[in-house]
Amino acid sequence: MKGNTLQIQFNNRLQNKSFSGNSFLLAISGGIDSMVLLDLFRNSTAKFHVAHCNFQLRGEDAVGDEQFVKQYCQHNKIPFYTIRFDVEAYQKTGNYSVEMACRNLRYNWFDELMDKNELDHLVTAHHLDDNIETFLINLSRGTGLKGLTGMQLFNGKIFRPLLEFTKDDLLSYAKENNINWREDYTNKTDVYTRNKIRHHILPVLKEIHPLFNDNFLKTLSYLNHNNMIIQDRINEIENRLFIGNNPSKILIKDLLELHPLETYLYYLFEKYGFNSTQELIKFLDSKVGSEIKSEGYRLVKDRNCILLQPIESITENEIPILDDFIKINSLNLKFEKSISQSDKATEIIDYESILFPLKLRKVKDGDYFYPIGMKGQKKLISKFMKDLKLSKLEKEQVWLLCDQEDKIIWIVNYRLDERFKITKTSKNFLNITVC
Repeated sequence: MKGNTLQIQFNNRLQNKSFSGNSFLLAISGGIDSMVLLDLFRNSTAKFHVAHCNFQLRGEDAVGDEQFVKQYCQHNKIPFYTIRFDVEAYQKTGNYSVEMACRNLRYNWFDELMDKNELDHLVTAHHLDDNIETFLINLSRGTGLKGLTGMQLFNGKIFRPLLEFTKDDLLSYAKENNINWREDYTNKTDVYTRNKIRHHILPVLKEIHPLFNDNFLKTLSYLNHNNMIIQDRINEIENRLFIGNNPSKILIKDLLELHPLETYLYYLFEKYGFNSTQELIKFLDSKVGSEIKSEGYRLVKDRNCILLQPIESITENEIPILDDFIKINSLNLKFEKSISQSDKATEIIDYESILFPLKLRKVKDGDYFYPIGMKGQKKLISKFMKDLKLSKLEKEQVWLLCDQEDKIIWIVNYRLDERFKITKTSKNFLNITVC
């Protein structure tokens, strides 16, 4: 492919109306692929910044890459950011291979840069050969349809404009336009799985089928179209079976009617971080109150259903009430002292019976109160919640309004304590409204 043809196709892609006014962060290593990407952007009208990661795995060569990209950006007045990572130290924080550690480190940093500098898209220099290698790696490890659909041109905020161009296309462009780049000597070794495929498998496939690249693109297109049909079906089932939100309730009997069960469970729960179908099947048959967690979600087994809920970011078990309005996740409470009872109040308390300051806290073992209407009889809150048949998630979301002596005034949204109810002699009131 001629260099000017590649530039024209690249510019046409950038002129897509969805990119109007957008800005980009380019991940530039200094190798041929990324330097071609950088040159293509420099010859466009797009607004972009450059980020370079030094993983300190190749000694002076890595420092040379960093300086090479830095000097290029300084010469061309391009906003530039660089960082040095301690990969070995990061590996010790979890069971990470070198490749996975580097991936996590760089993408976390890219996200921070994009947020800080208000950039819209992260751009990488992945090309067609990279996509073929990824396909073969996933195939060799065992994967479903999703793993065979390859990298996408767009994936959230990630944009890969070179994905349909071959390595040879990029090499021709670089030579025609006198582009300098840095060679990574590790690319010539067979240390990494990707390199073994690149050096030993792809050449054979291309020798057997001279049109292998074109055929691969056709295959990816077919697989992606099939995946779209599957996703439409999964979305239809999810809309039918997932009742409510935060938590969503899914009846177990409805799930068990799906065949093949393992495949449906994978597609329904994979996007929530649950990738093991065997774990999900075992979970369906677990005892009430059992739970499994992903990075962002939890599944809790209830009596005849499972509950799906995002893992909340707020973890405080006790919160002082220092103002007349407080917000905790989805719970908003407004407090108002008055000489009259408000028709809009969710609960009204005898103001004079309260020992301030107030606080909200979670339930603890042994907590009890005197439920209004039970004539001074004490009851454990655990028994109260059990009688209401609250699920494990519902119990966890219960908040208690307590006074300075930790007496329970109100089980928020459920029951007031007899000791704090209004009477005929009450003159001042605390109106509490759940907003």
